[in-house]
Amino acid sequence: MIDYLFVGGGLQSGLMALAVLHHQPRARVAIIERGARLAGNHTWSFHASDIPTGSEEWLEPLLQWRWPRYEIFVGGRQRTVDLSYLSVSSEHFAQVVTENVEASGGCISTDTNVVELGESRVTFDSGEFLEGRVVIDNRGPRSTDATGYRGGFQKFWGFELRLESDWPMSSPIIMDDRIDQTDGFRFVYTLPFSPRHVLVEDTRFSDSPALDRHDCLAQVQRYLQGRGCHGWQIQREESGVLPMPTGGILPGGELPRLVGGYRGGWFHAATGYSFPLAAAVAETVGRTPGNDLAGALQRLATEHARRARFARFLNRLLFDLVKPKARYQIFRRFYRVLNTQSISRFYGHRFTARDAWRIVVGVPPSGLRPIHFFRSLAASCRGVSSPTTSTMTHGVPT
Repeated sequence: MIDYLFVGGGLQSGLMALAVLHHQPRARVAIIERGARLAGNHTWSFHASDIPTGSEEWLEPLLQWRWPRYEIFVGGRQRTVDLSYLSVSSEHFAQVVTENVEASGGCISTDTNVVELGESRVTFDSGEFLEGRVVIDNRGPRSTDATGYRGGFQKFWGFELRLESDWPMSSPIIMDDRIDQTDGFRFVYTLPFSPRHVLVEDTRFSDSPALDRHDCLAQVQRYLQGRGCHGWQIQREESGVLPMPTGGILPGGELPRLVGGYRGGWFHAATGYSFPLAAAVAETVGRTPGNDLAGALQRLATEHARRARFARFLNRLLFDLVKPKARYQIFRRFYRVLNTQSISRFYGHRFTARDAWRIVVGVPPSGLRPIHFFRSLAASCRGVSSPTTSTMTHGVPT
C-alpha cells in the first residue's frame, strides 16, 4: 500500500513529497496528475525568509536562481529591497521531485484522471484505483466563474527571452508601473537569470480574468525597447489568472478533509504567492504521523487565520473600495511605510498586527470613503488587534 497518495501534480504535491521523503525516508509516496507532466509551466518565486524552519535541507535542491535584493518602481517612487529572492522553474522542480520519488520506490502517474477521492482510496476514470494510508487532495483552485466568486484577479503573461544585448539590471524588478495603466493596476515584472536570459511579465491586478497574449506581448516589446533591447527570441511563455478573493475559504477550511494548496485555502490571498504556505503545509505533513495530521494542520490553520482574513480585506480595499486608477497608491504606501523585516513577514504570511496596522493606517487612497473602509475592516479582520493591545509571541499576534 502507498503511505502518502497526493492527488494533483503541482507545487503543493511536489513539496509534500520532498518533505515526507526527507523526514520519513522509508515512506512510499505516489503523485497522481491528470496532465502530461508534473508542475505544469511556471516560474515560482519567493523570499529566502519564506522558507519554514526545518525545511531548508529538503528545499535546497530546488533553489535554481538567487538574488540578494530586488527593485520596486511604483507611484513615482523607487526602492531597493534588501531581501534575498529565489526562483525555480517548473521543469527543474519536476526533475527534482521525480528523481526523489522514484529513488525511494514511489510512483508518479501522469495523464491520469481521478473521478473519486476518498479517505484512503483514489479511483480513476479507467475504473482502476490506488489505496493510501494518507490521501491528500492538491488539485488546485476551484472555478472562479460566475457562480458567486467575489474578488479580483492577478493575471500575467510572461515571456522568457534570449537577448542580443545585455539586460541593464542585475537584480529582479518585482514591480515597475512606469507603463500604460489600462485594465486595472498594471506593472512589469522581470527576472534576469543571466545578462542575456530574462523573464519579462506583463502583470495586472484587474477586475476581469480576461487576458490577451497579443496585448501583453506588445507591452513587453515596448518595455524592452525602452531599456535599449532591440533584438530577442522568445524561448518560453507562461501565463496565469490567479483569484484574489475578498472572502471564501480560509487556510484549512476543508478540514477534517486533507486538502492542500489553493483548494485548501493555503495561499496568500493578497499577493498570489503560493510558495510560503505550501512549504509550511508540506513541512507539517512531512513531520506529522498520518493519524495526527488533521490536528496538526488545524493548528497551522489557526495560526494563519487572522492573517488570511486581513489579506482578504486588502483585496476588498483594492478591488471594491478603491477605483482602479487609485490602486497604485496602496502599493506605493506599502513600500514606503514598511521596513525590510515587515515586508519579509508580509510576503511570508507571518505578518504581525503592527505590520497590518501600518499598511492601512494613514492618508487614504483617492476616493476612499472612510465609513466604507472601517465597516469592511471590521467585518473582515476580527481578531487582527491593535498593536497597542495585542500580545506578541515569536512575532505572532495572540
